[in-house]
Amino acid sequence: MALTAEQEKGVVAMLAAFQNGKRINELDAAKGALKDMRIEVMDETGETHSMELADAVAQAGNPIAGRYWNTANATPTAGYYGSLQALRDLPAKLGLGRYLVTDDRKKRKLDPTDSTKYADGSPAALDGSQGQCMWCWNGFIANIFNEGGVQVKCITFDKPVGNGVSIRIPAGGTSWLGAGVMDRTNQLLCSVISNAEQFRGGGGSALNASSYTKAPKADAAQLTMLGMPATNISTTSFGTYARKRGEGWEANWFVAQFVVEFLFEVIMGTQNSQATFNADKDANGLYQGGFGTGVTDMPDWGNYNGYYPVIPTSVGLEAGDGVCLVDYKLPDATDEGTYKAFKVPVFFGLVHAGYGSLWRWVRGLIMNAGDKKSEVYISRSMFAAFDPSTINDKIKVAECPRSEGYIKRKSYNGLCCMPTEVGGSATTYYCDYFYTNANTSKGLRVRAAGGNANIGTYAGASCTNTNNAATHTYTICSSPLCYFESDPIIEQAA
Repeated sequence: MALTAEQEKGVVAMLAAFQNGKRINELDAAKGALKDMRIEVMDETGETHSMELADAVAQAGNPIAGRYWNTANATPTAGYYGSLQALRDLPAKLGLGRYLVTDDRKKRKLDPTDSTKYADGSPAALDGSQGQCMWCWNGFIANIFNEGGVQVKCITFDKPVGNGVSIRIPAGGTSWLGAGVMDRTNQLLCSVISNAEQFRGGGGSALNASSYTKAPKADAAQLTMLGMPATNISTTSFGTYARKRGEGWEANWFVAQFVVEFLFEVIMGTQNSQATFNADKDANGLYQGGFGTGVTDMPDWGNYNGYYPVIPTSVGLEAGDGVCLVDYKLPDATDEGTYKAFKVPVFFGLVHAGYGSLWRWVRGLIMNAGDKKSEVYISRSMFAAFDPSTINDKIKVAECPRSEGYIKRKSYNGLCCMPTEVGGSATTYYCDYFYTNANTSKGLRVRAAGGNANIGTYAGASCTNTNNAATHTYTICSSPLCYFESDPIIEQAA
């Protein structure tokens, strides 16, 4: 087919461009700042696009694994941000999973599919004799910032990114049981799996079946409290019992609580803990969805065992480092009957995935419910003494709403994770509830996180209750042991 005159002209122009082309080493040197230069790249879609050269250089040496949420809408579901491969690899790079950690904070990895063995196949004792049962992470930088109408939450390992909150989190861990266990003999906060009298849960005594109209059999763990989490202890006492292990140990320090909330959001790509569980990854090979109801729909808890723990510490043991739901049947008064069947969440080995079953007292953070404002303060150092009766030595990081409701916004300033606006719902924004009595009750308040076994859709990793002083105790409140290899110091303030 003959070319038209216009087509011939185009061919001649292309030939001239080819003949006049230069090799890269023949080009003139670029002028201007690196931030003003752009390059052509082929991204993971297979298409070619433009990218700022400075960003390309930075990301190549400091891959970003993150998610973003569109601030113009209410969806709790995120898109991915940064490197797709870095996000896929994130759980492995963080080293998420189960370990035994000795009091000198030396950790040893357990087999990812069998928590009764070490990674080398040798047997592991989970009764405290070889260390505490901890869910651990490697050190990382948490970055939270706004960019072009979206909120970005991402992780880097070498350098901070963005223009918002960027704080280095030391390597550490929290109890994989999702609650605390008490060594009643030595008055130590533990993370062990044992039916020994020394570790009796609840308030430290067995319950009387005759006191409850829907009680299980007298030898059920839900009445004997053997092998159960400890409750009915104040956050102050939990902290005292944790610190007896030595420097670096605490009871759910707010930075450890942040890690649980933040990693769930970034890895699972949602702010809704109770979104439907999906065992399959999405088209990009990323985790998706939440963990469903979890242990939040317990019927008539008071008449079952008086609001004491219902999930033994051994539940979920078989899950290893899995991301899954574990079936547990709560016993009734018969030999083989079931009072309630639960599907217990497991997040890379972390049982309950940060919500439901029992509230988790949070240490290192105080809300001052004043006459007009509810101001949030954090402690700069975990390795220093912590006094929950004063805010004079603490850093103000946020202000909470004066009325309760589903959380719409929360602050990450200083890693506080405290609500700053309500007005959401069980399926929008953070999908979790904020409790406060600040309009009627003044004073210093502590945070309880996650919700309990009969709280329903109010529960979730972000769920926050600020109704209580540091001295309060409840049968529904525990506090998981945590540790850091170095002090999680907070430099950034409001």
